[in-house]
Amino acid sequence: MKIGIFGGTFNPPHKGHARMVEKMAKELSLDKVLIIPNKKPTHKRCDDLADNEDRLNMCRMAFKNPIYEISTMEMDRESDSYTIYTVDEILKKYPNAELYLIIGSDMFLMFHKWYKHKELLEKCTVCVAVRENQDTINELRSYAFSNLGIYIKELDAKHIHISPMDPFEASSSEIRRLISENRSVYGIVEPEIIEYMESRKLYGYGKKQ
Repeated sequence: MKIGIFGGTFNPPHKGHARMVEKMAKELSLDKVLIIPNKKPTHKRCDDLADNEDRLNMCRMAFKNPIYEISTMEMDRESDSYTIYTVDEILKKYPNAELYLIIGSDMFLMFHKWYKHKELLEKCTVCVAVRENQDTINELRSYAFSNLGIYIKELDAKHIHISPMDPFEASSSEIRRLISENRSVYGIVEPEIIEYMESRKLYGYGKKQ
């Protein structure tokens, strides 16, 4: 069984998230993808983090492919939500599964700082979504060789897969900023999620005149 792991703050989830995971699922012929919102970002500060239940509900709206499963395992964990703990928990449930950790290029470029990153590379394939640009791909190759001791030929190496795709020019932080400035996020976020954010007064919607 081939299982994808797609974690993040999802604060809020947007169309770029959905597009990235959909492409990886097709490209890698994944049988299941676990969408795992975290309870506490370990690599970045986030002052306006929505409640766990709100982010879970928005993820259910954003990721509707039948092979997707929204998981609360990191939110439920009492300890810090390091990715290696999540991988170990999944392997306990699916001991024979092949795991594919889906991340963006920005996260990959600090992968050597991840807790037990070498163990992660032994237990799963790190799948990196990257801009469809040769300079950017070369940057990832250089990083992998210099910081991880891994030579990537073309787009693949042992336990690393690079997936070029058209860039999505938005981020969750940018979406929150637009909302706080009373600007539209239609086309970036699913309409169902926008209605939810408005009803829950998330990210500044309740402050609109």
